[in-house]
Amino acid sequence: MLLTHHRKFFLLAMVILLAIAGFLFFVELRISCLVLEIPKTGKIVWAAPLGRDEHFQLRYIHSVDLLPVYETYTCKDMQLVLTGTRFLSWGAGLGYMGEGILTEENGWTIIKAMQRQVGTVPLRVGTIAEHTLLYRGKNIRLHDYVPAQTLVHIRIKKVFPFLLMLQEEET
Repeated sequence: MLLTHHRKFFLLAMVILLAIAGFLFFVELRISCLVLEIPKTGKIVWAAPLGRDEHFQLRYIHSVDLLPVYETYTCKDMQLVLTGTRFLSWGAGLGYMGEGILTEENGWTIIKAMQRQVGTVPLRVGTIAEHTLLYRGKNIRLHDYVPAQTLVHIRIKKVFPFLLMLQEEET
């Protein structure tokens, strides 16, 4: 009877240790990715790895002056950081707030050397705005992944690599 009790204890301890080891193994397998997520459901509709100090841009057409705006982001401590922006015309929401270095080049107003922690970028995919992620030389048009007026979050999240492979097969 004593032997059976020890066996049950040993088996329970082994199951717990294997569960912890499995959890740690899978947590370590996840990689930091730039994701396009629907916050209402938590569904990730697009994801790609984002390396340390790697930048990407969000390009869109300003709703008032209908000119392009480029915002440059990087990741720091699993949060998005706005590092710069450039635009052709001052408009609603486009201003200089004393952050970064303000310059002008070939008609573009450029604010660089910013370090604005934004964490997550929430936006409604526009019908005119043509929201596009410029990532590793590719143009990722958001309306190719979600319908217009869909609220999405652009953020950094740990993702399992095999989910990225599945996504690549679907596109």
